[in-house]
Amino acid sequence: METVFLILLLLAAVVVANIVSWRFDNIPIAFIQIAAGLVLSFIPIYKHFELEPEVFLLVIISVLMFNDGQNTSLSRLTHQFGTTFSLSVELAIISILIVGFTTHLIIPSMPLALTFALGAIITPTDAVAVSSITSNMLVPKEVMGTLENESLFNDASGIVALNLAIAAAVTGQFSVMDGIGNFVYVFFGGILVGGILGAIIVAIRLRLINMHVDTPSVMVPFTLLTPFVVYLIAEAIGVSGILAVVVTGLIHGIQQNRLRLTSSRLQIVMNSTWQVVSSILNGIVFVLLGLSLPSVIINLHKHDTSSVFILLGVGILLYLIMTVLRYLWTNWDFARIRAWDRKEKHANSIVMAYSGVHGTITLAMAFSLPLTLNGQPFPYRTDIIFVATVVILTSLIVPTLALPLLLPKAVSKYSEEELAKAKGQMVDDAIVSIQTRHEKNTSTSQVINILDGQRTIEGHIDKAKLNIIFDNCFELEQQTILEMLKNEEITPLNANLYMRVARRTIIQYQQSAWQRFILVVRFGILEKFSPSKEARRRRKIFHQMKHQQADNRADMIAKNKKMWRQMAVTEKKPFEKVTSYLNQSLVNDKEKSREINLVRRAYDERHRRLTRTFNENENFENDQNELLIEAFQQENTYIQSKVATKEFSTELGSALYEQISTDQLVYLQSLNEE
Repeated sequence: METVFLILLLLAAVVVANIVSWRFDNIPIAFIQIAAGLVLSFIPIYKHFELEPEVFLLVIISVLMFNDGQNTSLSRLTHQFGTTFSLSVELAIISILIVGFTTHLIIPSMPLALTFALGAIITPTDAVAVSSITSNMLVPKEVMGTLENESLFNDASGIVALNLAIAAAVTGQFSVMDGIGNFVYVFFGGILVGGILGAIIVAIRLRLINMHVDTPSVMVPFTLLTPFVVYLIAEAIGVSGILAVVVTGLIHGIQQNRLRLTSSRLQIVMNSTWQVVSSILNGIVFVLLGLSLPSVIINLHKHDTSSVFILLGVGILLYLIMTVLRYLWTNWDFARIRAWDRKEKHANSIVMAYSGVHGTITLAMAFSLPLTLNGQPFPYRTDIIFVATVVILTSLIVPTLALPLLLPKAVSKYSEEELAKAKGQMVDDAIVSIQTRHEKNTSTSQVINILDGQRTIEGHIDKAKLNIIFDNCFELEQQTILEMLKNEEITPLNANLYMRVARRTIIQYQQSAWQRFILVVRFGILEKFSPSKEARRRRKIFHQMKHQQADNRADMIAKNKKMWRQMAVTEKKPFEKVTSYLNQSLVNDKEKSREINLVRRAYDERHRRLTRTFNENENFENDQNELLIEAFQQENTYIQSKVATKEFSTELGSALYEQISTDQLVYLQSLNEE
C-alpha cells in the first residue's frame, strides 16, 4: 500500500508541475518538475525511497524509446543515415572515451571502468528537452531533424556502452577485442531481434484489424505492452533490449499507413494515450531527480566535504568538453551533413553544440546503476548520479540563455483572436446553409445548437455575471411553467418534474459550494417562509403537486415513460423564452457576451438531450446525423474556398480543419452513444 501511495504522490507532483508550467511557459518544464521533486523530498515517507534500477530500464526507458521510434520518419532517417550513425555512434564513442579519461585524470581514485560508465551516461542527448526549450524559437528544420535522429540511437549507444563498462567493473578486466565483439553482438543483435519481433507484432495488429477486433480497449493495451515484451525477450537473449524496442517502434512507424485502417476514434485515443504516457514518464524522471538531490548532496558531504564542489566542477567541465566536441564534429564535416552549405555550417554547428541537451535518458541511466557490485555497495554511485545531474542542469540552463540570442523568435501565423473569428465565420456559414436548405426539418434546430457550440468563448468569465444570468433564466423558466400550469397546458406532475430538471441545471453550473448553498436557500427555505402573495400562490400550487404525487405514486411509476416523453413538449415553451431572453441580452449588453454564450450552451445542450432522448420520431437520429455530416462538409468547403482566395492562411486553415475533424468525431459519437 505504501508503494502505491508513493507512486500516486509522484504522479500528483507531475500534474502540479505541468499546471505550473502552463502558467510560467518561459521556464523549461524540467526545472519545474525538479522543483516539485524537491518539495516531495521534505515528506518523511520519501526519506528512504529508492526505485530499483531494473524498473527504470523496463518501465521508463523502454517505453520512451519505443514511442520515439514509432514517431520517427523512416524516410528522413534513411536519407540521413550517415549523419545519424556518425553522431549517435562514432561521436558517442569518442565522447565516452574522452570523458572517461578526463574524469580519471581529475579523480584518479575512480576506476577507469566507472569513468567510462559516467561517459556513457552523460553522452545521450534529448531532442524532447531541446523542443521544450526552443518552443518559441525558429530552429532550422535540418538541425531539428538531425537532433531527433541522433537522440534516437545515441541513447542506445550509451546504454550498450554503460552495460559494457559495468561488466568491466564487475570482472575487473577489459579486452578491447572482446569489448568490440560484445558491442557488435549486443548492438546489431538488438536491431535484428527488434526487427523480427516488430514485424510479428505489427502482423498481429493487422490481423486483429482485419478481424474487426480493433476497439481501444484491445488495441491500446496491446500497444502499451509491446515495449515491455520486446525488451524482456531481447534481454533474455542477451542483446540490447533498448535497441530492440527502438527498432520495433520504427517498424510501427513504417506501418502507420496500414495501421490507420482502424477507426478514427482509435487513432485519437492511441495518440492521446501515448502523449500522456510519454509526458508522465518524462515528468516522473525529473521529479525523482529533485526528490533524490538532497540525499545525494548529504551523502557526498558525509563522504568528503569538498567532494561536492569538486564534482560540481567536473560536471561543468565535462559539459563544456562535450559541447566543444559537438561543434567541431559538425563544423569539420565529420558528421557528413550534406544539406548544409558553407554559409550556414558555422551557425548550425553552434546551434547543434548548444542543443546537446541531456535529459530523461541520462538521468534514468544514472538511476539504473546497480545498488551493489560484487556484493558490496556500488562504488561512486552517488558521485556519478551527482555529476550526471550537474551535466543535465547545465545543459538545460546554457541553451535556455544562449539559443534565444542565436535563433529568431517564432512568430505564429495566426493569433488566437483570428482563429476565434474565423471559426465564428465558419459556423455562421454552416448555420445559414442548414437553415436555408432544411428550414422545415424538425432536427434543424438541434443541429444548429450543436454547431453553435463550436464557437470559441474568449477571455475571462465573470462568475458573478454568469450566476446572475443563470438565476434570471431560472426565474423565467419558473414563471413560464407557472403560467402554463395556471392555463392547464401541463399537469402539476410535469411541472414539478420540469422544475427539478431546471433546478439541477442551475446548480450544476454554479461555480462554488457557497453559491450552491445560496441557491438552495433562495429557492427553498427563504421562499417557504416568504410572506409575499406570489410566494404563497407558488407554495399552494407546488403543495398540490406534492400531494398529487403521493396519491398517485403507483400511477406515476406505471406512466413514467410517457411522462418523460412529455418533457420534450413541456420544455419547448420555457426554452423559447430563455433563448429569446439570451438573444436580447446579447444585443443589449455586449460586455456579457462570453457569459451569455456560456449560459446559452448549457441550455442548448439540455434542450438537445431532452429532444434527442424523448422525441417520438424514429427517423430523428438519422436526420440529425445526416444534417450534421452535411454541416461539417459545408464547413470544410467554406475553409477550402477561403484558403484558395488567401483570405485564410494555410496554417489557419489547417487549424480549422483539425477542429472540424475532432468535432465531427465527438459529436457523431456522442449521438450514437446516447
